[in-house]
Amino acid sequence: MFKTTTPLQRLRESSYALADLPDSVRTGEIGEYGQPLSKAVTDATVDDVAFAIQALGDEADAIFRRVTALKQLHDRARRAGARGADLAVEAAVRFEERRK
Repeated sequence: MFKTTTPLQRLRESSYALADLPDSVRTGEIGEYGQPLSKAVTDATVDDVAFAIQALGDEADAIFRRVTALKQLHDRARRAGARGADLAVEAAVRFEERRK
């Protein structure tokens, strides 16, 4: 029996680095309601891929900033003596106020 694969499937199977290629990418184009448009990765131009990389990089940066902020909140709450069921923000405020 013949195995039918698409070019995208062949790329995903050819390299571990390409295994996570998405089915679609967000392009630099804006839709009717101001939302970014998505396009099938098989229909994406090189520029579309570049815009998708930029958008994902921006998302990754935002996620990294949130992770860092949450780690700081956790660390300050723990330094204030908070335990697992204590409210983190209240404990972190106590820690900050003691530092002044």
